[in-house]
Amino acid sequence: MINIKDIWSAHERIKPFIRKTPLEYSMELSHIANANVFFKMECWQHTGSFKARGAFNCLQILNSEQRDLGVVAPTAGNHGIGIAYAASTLGIPAHIFLPDTTDQLKIKYLKKLDANISKFPDIETARIEALKSAKTKGFEFISAYNNKGMICGGGTVAIELLQDICDVDIVVVCVGGGGLISGISSFLKANNPSIQVWGVQTENSPTFIRWFENKEITPVKLLPSIAPGLSGAIEPETMTFSIVRDNVDRMIGVSDNDLIEGLKFMVQHHQQIVEPSGIAGVSAILRESSMLTGKKIAVVVTGRNISYSEFNDLVN
Repeated sequence: MINIKDIWSAHERIKPFIRKTPLEYSMELSHIANANVFFKMECWQHTGSFKARGAFNCLQILNSEQRDLGVVAPTAGNHGIGIAYAASTLGIPAHIFLPDTTDQLKIKYLKKLDANISKFPDIETARIEALKSAKTKGFEFISAYNNKGMICGGGTVAIELLQDICDVDIVVVCVGGGGLISGISSFLKANNPSIQVWGVQTENSPTFIRWFENKEITPVKLLPSIAPGLSGAIEPETMTFSIVRDNVDRMIGVSDNDLIEGLKFMVQHHQQIVEPSGIAGVSAILRESSMLTGKKIAVVVTGRNISYSEFNDLVN
């Protein structure tokens, strides 16, 4: 479903607007895992997360009528920030639909970008209302994951990874709706099927873990998590499930406590404040370190957008 040429096209399309993020060696985590562990620092991307990649890809391929009417996106925060940033840069109106629980730092960022903000009780209500708004007002609806343009934009992370570490054994990617891992895994497997791709999702919202285990879409019980970007209901018709099923080698669940340990690790050993949704891959390596001896591993650290007060509450 995702052609490697589409990911290369996205790479060329977004190159003027995004950073090539660095690959950082983690001496401490390499020692713990008896392996070579690198962090792909997408938390240093414009807007503080990888979402700017897919946003610029999607918005640049809109036609003139779509650009004039604008876009609408439901989001827990980072997807909306990416869309608003790209829309502001390209002169396109952006309507961002948020759950009431969105971190105030993310709301502040969206306001600076002049996005039109609407709030709803939860992310699923935000999604439903965004779809209604797209139908009645003509806005282009942009899903954070169930959208080929977003997936291909996320897949450009893999291009940069292979440029910097072509002999990687395992790439670890956090999973919410599956857009990022769909793009990354599609590109990696097309270039070298022996590269393993591991997905990480919160145990409180284990939709892809269960779907992956069952090899089909099944009902999943969802609980609140400190990682809203990896939580919540996922559209059953999403194109990402078949991509994950076919390309991903393993799905790992991490608890909220695991995520907190990951946050502490990044501050103590890398002097980095990262949000819980962005640290899931690091938390998984800390949890699974005994299985990784001798491997060369790249972990995508996806986002840093968290207020100091919320971060302080989590780690203290």
